[in-house]
Amino acid sequence: MKKIGYLLIASLFMFACNQESLKIKGEIEGLQNGSLVVKMKTNKKVGEKCIDTIQVVDGEFEFRSNEIKPPVRFTMYANENCEFDVWVSKYGSFTVTGDISKIKEPAVYKDDLASEYHAYCNRLDSAYIIPVKEKMAWVKQKNEEIENGGKLSQDDEFTMFDYKKDIKKAQSRRRMSIVKTVRANPNSPIVMAIIQKEYNSFNKRHKAEMKKIFRRRFSDTALYWQLCP
Repeated sequence: MKKIGYLLIASLFMFACNQESLKIKGEIEGLQNGSLVVKMKTNKKVGEKCIDTIQVVDGEFEFRSNEIKPPVRFTMYANENCEFDVWVSKYGSFTVTGDISKIKEPAVYKDDLASEYHAYCNRLDSAYIIPVKEKMAWVKQKNEEIENGGKLSQDDEFTMFDYKKDIKKAQSRRRMSIVKTVRANPNSPIVMAIIQKEYNSFNKRHKAEMKKIFRRRFSDTALYWQLCP
């Protein structure tokens, strides 16, 4: 499915502290009438798990839940060309506003969770991936040549060994940076989203640590959907 963008949670009106429920009201200009499927990311199966199906009328919709414990990230799916995420950091009543023609540019939203998520991903890439980007491209090209029956010269074999070592080191440092971020910010919904994306790249020890950290802060359902392999 094609990812279109992220929306700004424009206004927040909190319920009483002891009322643990969510209400998400959408006012999205240009969103066509019809069904909007509410899903959550999952590592249990490849894809996403459907939570509910709600109706869109004149660009407006409303979603309620008493079962999901924030912080959490929902995906709203209208069709293969229209899918967006809504980030919820705590219980309450939220109004999600936007223009369907403009949500391809999440960076314009300076204070929302989606922008913070992308900013963190960009920092990771800048620190660990971009420095070895050319080496990764070279290794990929040579691997494709080998798959098509080509052979490496002796110099290329040495280069391949060195580049793979550098790439592996960069990826390992990147994972450890994420682990340290989780330990320092266990309550952050941004961290939860990062771990959901990166979970399968961690070793068993770090996976167990992530589950232990988040089990204290997320419902069993959300934890199961987003982290369990």
